[in-house]
Amino acid sequence: MCARAFSTLAVPVTMLVTVLAVLVLIVLALVLAARRRRGVVGGAPPRGEHVVVDTLNLAHWLQGPQSGQPRLTAEAIVDAVDRTAPALKLRWPGRVMYVLKDRETALNDEGVRARLAEAAKRNGVYIIVAERYADPPSSAAAPAEHSSRGRDDFLMALLAHQWRCPVLTDDRLRDFDRFRATVSPFQYYEFAFWRELPAREFVRPDSPAHARLRRPRTLRYDSAGLQRSTDGEPKKS
Repeated sequence: MCARAFSTLAVPVTMLVTVLAVLVLIVLALVLAARRRRGVVGGAPPRGEHVVVDTLNLAHWLQGPQSGQPRLTAEAIVDAVDRTAPALKLRWPGRVMYVLKDRETALNDEGVRARLAEAAKRNGVYIIVAERYADPPSSAAAPAEHSSRGRDDFLMALLAHQWRCPVLTDDRLRDFDRFRATVSPFQYYEFAFWRELPAREFVRPDSPAHARLRRPRTLRYDSAGLQRSTDGEPKKS
């Protein structure tokens, strides 16, 4: 009788072990699928390691309110990266991604792109530039309102979603809900410090793939440990 009872108990135990093994395999498959969707090879870094930077907004912020929002030059943009990258890399040891756009009145040329590439390599960061098409698609939205110029803001939201990180900016992104309807398709170049040539991607804001994109979480510059200073260098608080 003892042998028969043991045999009867062994069947449920074996089934339980099998069910647990299947559940473990399912969980592992879901984790791997989530990593692939984020585009991260070799596993997703822990949260809190990455940040997206609103570069044009940062450059104006560094100049101070007395500057009166002058037109930013390539030199001013590169200077903003050089001045802030060391402090931001200490706070965020993963990807520090400086996002900006080309001017509304002129397309970027190879000289501007070369300077941005050099700044990315010199500082060990990523500089990502949202650029208009030289020959825009016929379906492109007409730039009739302010939100239509928000290709850099839309790109910041995409990157923040992909890397699960905040956007460093003093901008409140009030026009965010209008971007998908008003921002024309654009391309972007990613200059990485470890790569000779930039990666190039294309974005259609009105694509169904972006229907669930939400306004990113933002941080102000003072909360990131940056302060304006009179000697031309941002200080850590």
